[in-house]
Order: sequence, then C-alpha cells, then structure tokens
Amino acid sequence: MRTVVILGIALALAAIGPAAGAPKAQKVTVVLNEMSFTPSRVTVTAGTPVELVLVNRGKQKHEFMVYSLPRAGLAGEELEEWAKENTYFKGVEVTVETAGVEIEAEALMEVELAPGRSVTLEFTPQRKGTFEIGCHVEGHYEAGMKGTFVVR
Repeated sequence: MRTVVILGIALALAAIGPAAGAPKAQKVTVVLNEMSFTPSRVTVTAGTPVELVLVNRGKQKHEFMVYSLPRAGLAGEELEEWAKENTYFKGVEVTVETAGVEIEAEALMEVELAPGRSVTLEFTPQRKGTFEIGCHVEGHYEAGMKGTFVVR
C-alpha cells in the first residue's frame, strides 16, 4: 500500500509540472545581420534560466561571442584571443540545440552560424556585470558588429 501512495504522489507531482515558484526561463532572440546584432543590448537576470535564440538572417557566416569588456587597443586576432580566454561562459553549463542536435558544454567560446541558420543556447547566468557581444569574422567587428550583454 505504501508503494502505491508514493507512486501516486510522484505521478501527481509530474502532472503539475515544474516546482511551484521555479523561475521561468528568460526568452531572448538575437538576430545576426550584416553588420549588426538586433537587439544590440541584451539584459538578463542572474540566477534565472535563459533561452537565447540566435538567428542569422544575413548572407554571410557570423559569430556570437560574449566576453569580459576588452582593454583599449585590442584589435584583430589579439582581440579574438582575448574574447576566447575571457568568455562569459567559462564554467557555465550551456546546452546548445540546433537541427535536432543537442550539445552540452562548460566553456562555450563562440557560436558560428551559417546564413539562414538558428541555434538555441540554454544557460543560467551567475556572474553579474556588463560584457561585450562580438562577431569576430574578419572585418565584422571593425564594421560595428558588436553589442552589450548585461547580467543584473
């Protein structure tokens, strides 16, 4: 009888869904175009899950990177190396979903998207602050393809 009661409670909880009070995911879509991110400023709340959908509506391949604000004077390959070493996602569990494929990582450095493609990143931001978003495909960042990622 005890097993039946426990099983009944488990089934009832499963039917209710996620635990009451569990935060809903923050859903954000960022469109990558020639030479911009829309929106160029993304603000999320620390400790609350994020579903970040990236859509490349441009005609060229683009990158999406989030990293600590670089020091003045960094450019080209030096800036891209800085971005990789200082990625926001270092130590953050990230699930990447696209075209039926799901990948989990703890040190996501960049996402490259071919024209017409999209991907969803799922993660829970912890570190608060202001960070930079950049596309480091040759010439894109220099043409203004950058933005701001804020975690409050």
